[in-house]
Amino acid sequence: MKKELVGHSEAAAFIIIMIGAKAFLGYPRIVTEWGLTAGWLVVLLSGLISIVFWLMIVGVLGRFPGKPLSEIAEVTLGPVLGLGINTFVFLYSIFGTSNHLRLFSEAAILTVLTETPVIILALIFVLTAWLAAYYGIEALFRSAYFSFPFLAIGVALVLLVLYPYYDFKMLLPLTGPGVWPVIKSSFWGTSAFGEVIILAYLVRYFSFKPERLKNVGVFSLSFVMMFFIAITGVYLMVLPVPASSETLVPFYQLSRSIFLGHYFQRVEAVFVIFWTFTAFISIAAGILVGAIILQDTFKLPSYRPLLPALCLLTFSLAFTPLDLIQTVKLEGEVRMSYGWIPTFVLPLLIWAAALILRKGENKTNDS
Repeated sequence: MKKELVGHSEAAAFIIIMIGAKAFLGYPRIVTEWGLTAGWLVVLLSGLISIVFWLMIVGVLGRFPGKPLSEIAEVTLGPVLGLGINTFVFLYSIFGTSNHLRLFSEAAILTVLTETPVIILALIFVLTAWLAAYYGIEALFRSAYFSFPFLAIGVALVLLVLYPYYDFKMLLPLTGPGVWPVIKSSFWGTSAFGEVIILAYLVRYFSFKPERLKNVGVFSLSFVMMFFIAITGVYLMVLPVPASSETLVPFYQLSRSIFLGHYFQRVEAVFVIFWTFTAFISIAAGILVGAIILQDTFKLPSYRPLLPALCLLTFSLAFTPLDLIQTVKLEGEVRMSYGWIPTFVLPLLIWAAALILRKGENKTNDS
């Protein structure tokens, strides 16, 4: 079978969409709760911290050229501890994917398909994701690459058209609740950028040189950081802080505020198309990455036989929360507050262990 390979442009577009999907859910609301009028500053500091973490993670990848992070964990920490870390990361990936599946399904009911049962929408999402994941990494990454310009232009147009509603006084005070609360929230906020770690698990599927992986991650994080800052800033300027912390689907609420005259109404209908496509890519990618982590961990010949079971597991976990409120709490209080542990802390522990134990192909060059 022909090996699946993707280029650096496809990889960057894929990571940008994976991280940026949070903008269509509750991310602007969450950072507004953390930083109040300085929500945009929380995004900026979180993005910069994430870039530093990514550069450190690239260091451990450079010590083991061509090896994914799942294999590096076993080589560095041993088979038992490595297996435990890979299993934990896999479970976190499936948990995050199932939570996104429920959030996207519930958000569709709140906005456009108000009479449709949530289980039907979730079933459509997961079956479409199964099909996309079955076609493989190459198809999924290239779909992200071709859709990226339309998604970026669509979001930019929504933000620009809202210009008459901007009130720059809403951004005062610039430090929000204070300097220290903003800094503390920024470290929690690195969870929002955690999907960049996917690059470290898919090293074998890239057609470009490993040295370029660092640039792909830095570019993706920088682009999404500016993207989040723009959305959060506009969100704060259009909606005051008390109201902005109560909206479950912030970007949809922004798009509903657009008025282009009596002949152009319900602009948010166009946004729903972009939002739905982003949901398909995000859910399919979460299932696919989980399958690849299992494949590498247990040395399986292919990840495709794992997809049906993972889709069923994701669908089942999506309905573990009783209602939308519990799902939103899981996203904000668990995934967004502690997601930095599996996405950044564990890889950095592997990096530290590789340095201390002097493991890796270039260990003789280290001081």
